[in-house]
Amino acid sequence: MEKKVKVAVVGLGFGAEFVPLYQKHPNAECYAICQRSKEHLNEVGEQFGVERRFTRFEDLLKIEELDAIHIITPVAAHAPMTLASLKAGK
Repeated sequence: MEKKVKVAVVGLGFGAEFVPLYQKHPNAECYAICQRSKEHLNEVGEQFGVERRFTRFEDLLKIEELDAIHIITPVAAHAPMTLASLKAGK
């Protein structure tokens, strides 16, 4: 069996809809979620059974086993988060 791609979903407004898609995908895993609001983060985490939860995007970048970061945040945050993700090898 091939290794599943470990993905973190960042931004859980519209982004929460991607969590079950990664969970159902045969080659991917929703490894972690990230949202500034801890309350909403925990709601989504409980709803989909995601244990790894972060309120700080910077903390995701430190997870060595994470393969990719799906950024679904307000548009103004896309460029800096994408550049930081690429620099971290994600």
